[in-house]
Amino acid sequence: MTRPRSFRIALGAALLASTPLAAASTPETPDLTVTLAPLADPSGALTRMNVVIRFENPLHDGALAAIALTANTVETSAATMEGLVFTDAKGVIPVAVNDARQDGDNVDRKWTPQRPVEGPVTLAYRVAIDPHQPELAKPQYELRAADGGLSGSGKAFLVLPADDRLRNVSVHWDLSHAGAAARGISSLGAGDAVSSHPLRPAELADTYYMAGQIGSYSKGAFFGAWQGRFGFEAPELMSWAARLQGFYGTFFDQRPASFGVFARTNRLNPGSGIGLTDSFAFTFSDTTPITDLQSLLAHEMVHAWINSLSGSMDAPGGLNLSWFGEGLAVHYQRMLPWRAGLISQQAFLDDLNSTAARYYTNALIAMPNDRIADGFWKDTRIRVLPYDRGSLYFAKVDADIRHASQGKRSLDDVVRKMLAERRAGKPMDLALWKRLLGEELGAQGLADFDRMLAGETVLPPSDAFGPGFERVVKPLQRFDLGFDPLVLVSPDRVVKGLEPGSAAALAGLQNGDRILNRFPQDALQGKQDATLTLQVEREGRRFSLTYRPRGETVPAYQWQART
Repeated sequence: MTRPRSFRIALGAALLASTPLAAASTPETPDLTVTLAPLADPSGALTRMNVVIRFENPLHDGALAAIALTANTVETSAATMEGLVFTDAKGVIPVAVNDARQDGDNVDRKWTPQRPVEGPVTLAYRVAIDPHQPELAKPQYELRAADGGLSGSGKAFLVLPADDRLRNVSVHWDLSHAGAAARGISSLGAGDAVSSHPLRPAELADTYYMAGQIGSYSKGAFFGAWQGRFGFEAPELMSWAARLQGFYGTFFDQRPASFGVFARTNRLNPGSGIGLTDSFAFTFSDTTPITDLQSLLAHEMVHAWINSLSGSMDAPGGLNLSWFGEGLAVHYQRMLPWRAGLISQQAFLDDLNSTAARYYTNALIAMPNDRIADGFWKDTRIRVLPYDRGSLYFAKVDADIRHASQGKRSLDDVVRKMLAERRAGKPMDLALWKRLLGEELGAQGLADFDRMLAGETVLPPSDAFGPGFERVVKPLQRFDLGFDPLVLVSPDRVVKGLEPGSAAALAGLQNGDRILNRFPQDALQGKQDATLTLQVEREGRRFSLTYRPRGETVPAYQWQART
């Protein structure tokens, strides 16, 4: 299809502006340059963006470039991008397109050249952003135009080399058509920026981008950017995060050249986050308490030190290994801010007891680890298990190591050893974890690990969190929607499997009702008094029902300050 002349001119201008910045890394490493030109519509909203990517040392066999069509269930801009053209020293490169499903949640699109490629490759295209797209209770990857800006993850809109090669990366912003006082910030830093070290395409896909009328903050190696308005002064949260980032650098014995956080509004799913390369992104609403976001920041920032390109461990494993990365992040999201003096004792207990309540009341608490991946995106009770079970397992391991070593060592020492192995170029994998665990706790520790993976309930000792706390038992109610949870991930969302006598049934919900609204459930499980409002359609009539999604009362472990 022939594109309008204005589109061709805009892309041409972007191509001229895509001269690589001076690389900050080794000259022998090839370069990759990303040039982004956000375009405002007549209302001032940034609803389009021209993208130009130039990379050296392309593959000469197989696919040339790739992007995700669907990333962890999120539809990207790949299906709607316009005018994609590949060029090299010989001119336009004819390409063939192939889509491949990796699993139920991820689909990739790849382009294969139909002739030999000569020299660096440049590709250019435009992406459109629908300013009316609904907010999602999913990972915040997609390009979103709102609150005077646009933002999104690289994996949602960057067509990148289909290889695993390291390249010096530079990001250039052309903001000439983005409105007065517009600014651009990426995971590499504010404005035009270069990577502090070479990146692989998968690492570049896990960078974030924000542009337009946005807020910003910087202090030392830390920087932040946000779309929209918090219900408090933004610098208060960003300053807190900067201090925590410095504490993390000391604790993990590794200080990144820079670390950034990106925040955008999502009233449907505030308080969600995604870990990224040297950064992370999170959502908020104008009513989200600062304490909730501090806990979220503390969690996601742990991933910056724990996670690698492969995930939390340097080996494929996906959700089967999430007990490690997510469990450690939950464990440290409360322990480290408390040690740093950045949260109160009550905030520490509130965070701990929310996790413990969700775990010990979970009707699926005994599900083996190897079955979690199959139901992770289908049932919130399954999705939270790696977080809750993993964190309490690490609390138990920490207590066991302290006891066995008479206070000389702890879980912290094991984690630092694992990270040191990674920095030395050795794999930080399951074999390393089991070796170090065996050195500290012997056969008993390895047997406890296997029992945890098999679904046996994890119970840290009463003083696992220090001599100032003790474990108690309290009657708490299980999370219970009152109907088949698969309804919420089905296309029609029609209620079935309604439990007679459940809170949902008593509120008036019926089999055959259609649920119209979407809502997050993970945090809901940890809040005993929280209510759920369903927007329902029945026989052409629409109405709402509100109830507490709770069921059976069971004894659950909690911790309190020792009296």
